[in-house]
Amino acid sequence: MKNARIRLGQEILRRRKAMGMTQEELASRMGVSRQSVAKWETGLSSPDIDRLALLRDVLQTSLDELIAPAGRELIPEPVPPAEDSVRPEPAGPVRNLRLLPLILGTLPFCCGLGGLAALWVLSRLHPVRLVDWDGSLHTGLEGYLMATGLWPVLLLACILLGCGSLTLLYLWGTRRKNS
Repeated sequence: MKNARIRLGQEILRRRKAMGMTQEELASRMGVSRQSVAKWETGLSSPDIDRLALLRDVLQTSLDELIAPAGRELIPEPVPPAEDSVRPEPAGPVRNLRLLPLILGTLPFCCGLGGLAALWVLSRLHPVRLVDWDGSLHTGLEGYLMATGLWPVLLLACILLGCGSLTLLYLWGTRRKNS
């Protein structure tokens, strides 16, 4: 607060001297004592609000220039956003349609990932040792799939995982491009 008073006082002093006025002349125009003007200029006190308007007129300046702190620019008027830069959020069914591609990408991805995880867990819960006609041994997920005939489930899970991944990558790329 004291810095603001000192800044105001310095501005009063600068403008008074620029106009070639003495403290006595400014005091008589303002209807105050010379000591009051001296206190304003030294920052010991500041003029009342009702006197600031008269001070503005006498010193031929604006209130902003009198009381704005040194080195600080005045706050500019807010600029209203351009019409084309504002995208209103669609309401109702239109908003749900914007989520549709995200759902159509996430759902197959999760189903495919869940299918692969389920096959792997089942192969661990029910271990199989399968010997082929040429003597090769099949164990783990491969042995389980051969013994149960669930290869089509693995294929479906991989297709779902791939389609979901590609859809999500496409959506991620278009959102990055738009923002």
